[in-house]
Amino acid sequence: MMYACRAALVAVLLTRVTTGFAEMGPPGMGGPGMSGSGPPFGPPSFLRQVFPPKLVMEHQQEIGLRPAQVDAIKQAMNDAQQRLVDIQWRLEGESEALGKLLAADHVDEGAVLAKLEQVTAIEQQVKKVNFTLLVRIKNQLDPEQQAKLRALRPSLPFGPAGGPPPPPPE
Repeated sequence: MMYACRAALVAVLLTRVTTGFAEMGPPGMGGPGMSGSGPPFGPPSFLRQVFPPKLVMEHQQEIGLRPAQVDAIKQAMNDAQQRLVDIQWRLEGESEALGKLLAADHVDEGAVLAKLEQVTAIEQQVKKVNFTLLVRIKNQLDPEQQAKLRALRPSLPFGPAGGPPPPPPE
């Protein structure tokens, strides 16, 4: 049960970081909630070269994951989860402080930008921990397992690419 909770937390935080990668774009092009021209950017293409933990867990028998690989991937996930909990607490605290600075009728631009630097630095730490996990998972898989996962992976493993969502079915 504890492992399932940890795996869920890692999956949620991994989703947050990959969503962060998907929301990144060139400066001045707008972003989430910003008025910019063009559709939002999709996830970077390099994410197609790694495998989310959920995909590996869902297909562990199908790809012939060995017990030593399972143990190594579990350890990598546990390590990431422990680091992410601490980072998430810091991120939420700094985000709350940024929100309080922005709540004033007139904001101190210097203070807000300094706090924003702190928040984005922590977000970078989240991305680095999550990406490290993806690399460690990939390094545990042999080429045949990676090929099987590529074939089993949904076409958009980290979310939709840029552009509007498809229309609802009629």
